[in-house]
Amino acid sequence: MTILEFESSLLQDEAGISQAVESVLSSSPKQLLVLVAGMGKTEQRLLDAGEKSAGQDLILASTLAEGARTLYMQVARQLTSQSVWSETQNLLSSLFEEVSSLLQGIYLMGEISSQGERILRSYAEQASCVLVAQALKGQAVQAQLVYDRQVYLTHSAHVSQSFQEKTIADFQKEISVLSKGGTIPVIPFSLQSIARIE
Repeated sequence: MTILEFESSLLQDEAGISQAVESVLSSSPKQLLVLVAGMGKTEQRLLDAGEKSAGQDLILASTLAEGARTLYMQVARQLTSQSVWSETQNLLSSLFEEVSSLLQGIYLMGEISSQGERILRSYAEQASCVLVAQALKGQAVQAQLVYDRQVYLTHSAHVSQSFQEKTIADFQKEISVLSKGGTIPVIPFSLQSIARIE
C-alpha cells in the first residue's frame, strides 16, 4: 500500500488542498492511503475555542469555531463539483455541530482535558479529510473519509488493553477492505501510526 501524507504546512489554503487532490489524482498505485492534517491553523483555532470555552467565554469560543467552519465551507465550495456539494456541505455542517456540542460540554465542566484537546484537533483533520475525499469524488474517484472517535480513546489510560487492540484492529481492517476494493481511504494525519497496514 502506498501512503500519501499531507501535513498542515502543505494545506494552508484552497491552493494547498487543491494541490493535495492533484497529487492523489496523479498517483498510480492501485492501493492508496491518504493522510490529511487540519488546514492551516484551524487545529489551533479549535484548541483556542476549547480554552475560551473552559474559561467561560462560550461566545468567543463559538465565534472561533464558526470562523473555522466558514473557512472550510468556502474552500469546499470552490473545490467540490456541483454533484457532491450538497453532501459535502452536510458532512461539514454535521462535524461543526459536534464541535459546538463539545464546546458547550467544556463550558459546563469549566475545564478541557487532554482527551478533549485531542478530539477538538481531530475535527480540523476530519474537515480537511472531507474536503479531499469529496473533491476526489467530484473527479469520479472513489474515496472515503475513515474515522472513529474510539481510536482517540485508545490513548487514554482509562481504557483496557483489549479495547485498544480491538479498536485499532477494526480501524485497520476498514482501511484494508476499502483499499482492496478500489476506494481510497482518507484519514486524519494524527492516526498515521496506527493506520500503517500491509
